[in-house]
Amino acid sequence: MIKYLIAYLLIVFCVDIQAQTISWQDSSSNSVVYLHIDEADFKEHKHRTSPKFDVIEAPSKHHQAILATMSTALRKYPIEVINEHFEKMYVYEEFDKKRIAMGIYLGRHGFFFAVRYKDDGSIDTEILERLIHHEFSHRLFMFENKGFDDKAWTANNSLKYGEIKSYQQNLDSDLFDKGYIYKYSVMNKLEDFSTFAENLFVSKPGFWEAIKSHETLRNKFKVASEFYESIDPQFNEAYFLNMHGVILD
Repeated sequence: MIKYLIAYLLIVFCVDIQAQTISWQDSSSNSVVYLHIDEADFKEHKHRTSPKFDVIEAPSKHHQAILATMSTALRKYPIEVINEHFEKMYVYEEFDKKRIAMGIYLGRHGFFFAVRYKDDGSIDTEILERLIHHEFSHRLFMFENKGFDDKAWTANNSLKYGEIKSYQQNLDSDLFDKGYIYKYSVMNKLEDFSTFAENLFVSKPGFWEAIKSHETLRNKFKVASEFYESIDPQFNEAYFLNMHGVILD
């Protein structure tokens, strides 16, 4: 835990403004956050993104809140994990309105996050951070799956993947005993894991109560925490419980 505390204290973002590109380099890791790439530079930028997306632009008045959220999210991971997996991140004001996703991982292109606003016009930093962990878990699940006990995970599901097709992402108590937390979790195994994993880092109210009172979800917590522990030994069950001040009976 000491190295995480030191990393947190040392975190500084440095601005780099070149050719109409605004980016922040995390001084404690290799991660770079891009907040603005204008149309002319977008096509030529050395870290240019997938053609699926329009120009990157996050309003300057929200840069500080966005970067503080990114810093908070990154500090929950070992530096070695960040450097290996979370190199490039792009933050938009919003995605193409035809797209449902607010976040997406696109392999070599990096991670893409769209901010969501509160009624008062400020950034909803809780949703943004949860989204970050969701997409980060996609990457880890794809590249570190040797440490994931697939059989133990799916043994808790009494609904088959795809049996419910919904983007609903509110905790759904009717699904807890069936092994899921959201309707969206039933879409496929990747979303099942990632909807669960995001709550290990930024928990929705009622998540840990559900873990305590439903054996299926408690079993999945064990599998998920063992998966993270396989990536880094300090990334274990106690780490997540201590993060939220939770004690399991």
